[in-house]
Amino acid sequence: MTVLIPLIVAVALCLAFVAYKHPAAYRVMFIFTVPVLVVGGFLVLAIKIGDLNASIKSIYNELQHIQKDVLSDQLAYQIRRLYAGRQFLKVFLIYYISGFAYLVFLMFLRDILNLAKGRHRTDIHVVKTVSSAAGIFFSLAASHFLA
Repeated sequence: MTVLIPLIVAVALCLAFVAYKHPAAYRVMFIFTVPVLVVGGFLVLAIKIGDLNASIKSIYNELQHIQKDVLSDQLAYQIRRLYAGRQFLKVFLIYYISGFAYLVFLMFLRDILNLAKGRHRTDIHVVKTVSSAAGIFFSLAASHFLA
């Protein structure tokens, strides 16, 4: 885990650098990367939803076989597992959307900087700092998700 966090930070900063220095190359990379990310995200969601579906069926079958006012250990475990699955999906979607928004932001970074070209030099530094901060936020969010 300690190796993963600096790796994510390095990737986010490299993406920001490429988007700033070579916007045309980043746009081409973005066009080919987005379908892979979308398919990967749907694959993770499909696997997790299938797992939750199996848990729901298991709970339903367990409820049919227990006596009234008795809670079995297996049923309690399945309910905790459903809650954990719900939390996973919520966190995954939040970080997935945040990461995608960061990639879109990087695609328009050069255009944003060109708008600020006529302004003071400190304004451009602020935009670069915001981009770096967004990259660090994305990496911290991913590290929380993978923890």
